[in-house]
Amino acid sequence: MHSFHTILLALYLFFSFSLHIPARETEIEQLKADIASLQEALKRQSAETYIVIDTVHNRLQVWHNNQIIREATCATGSGKVLLHPGASARWQFHTPLGVRTILHKVTDPIWAKPVWAFIENGEEPTVLPWEFRRLDRTTLGAYALKLGDGYEIHGTLYPTLLGRHITHGCIRLNDEDLAFVYRSLQVGDRVYIY
Repeated sequence: MHSFHTILLALYLFFSFSLHIPARETEIEQLKADIASLQEALKRQSAETYIVIDTVHNRLQVWHNNQIIREATCATGSGKVLLHPGASARWQFHTPLGVRTILHKVTDPIWAKPVWAFIENGEEPTVLPWEFRRLDRTTLGAYALKLGDGYEIHGTLYPTLLGRHITHGCIRLNDEDLAFVYRSLQVGDRVYIY
C-alpha cells in the first residue's frame, strides 16, 4: 500500500519538477486533484467489505480492509442438467462465475419453488406463483443474500453436505457462517465468484 502512495508521489514530483518544462498552474492543480482522487479511491477500496467464493474448492471468504475476516466451507452448483419430460425446457445447475452485487438481504426467507423443483421431484408444477405448494419456509435457513437471477447465499438443511457441488446454483452456508455473512455485508457489496 505504501508503494502505491510512493509511486503517486514520484509521478507527481517527476511531472511537476523533473522535466523542467514550464507547466501551467492549471496543469499542476489538475495533477494534484488527480492524485487526491486516486488516494481517496485507494482508501475506499481498502475499507471495502466483499465476498470471494471459490467454486472449485467450495470455500467462501469475507474480506475487509484487505484481510480475510472469515473463511467458511460452502456448497455450490452441481453442474447437473435436468430435462423437462414432454417439454423442451432444460435447466443446468451451476453457480454463475463473475462479479455479483448483493441486491437484497432477507431474514426468514421464503423460497418460491421454481418449476424445475417440481419436475425434479416428479410432481406437476403449480400454475400460479403464489400457490401454497410453491412456498417453502424452511429450506433457505434464517437469512438470504440475493445476488440476482434467482441466485442467493443462504442456509442449508444439510450442513454435512457442505463442501460439495450439490446445489442448484445458490451458495449454501451453515447457520453460524451465514449469520456472520449477513451481519458483515451490506446491500451493494460485491461478491466475486470464480
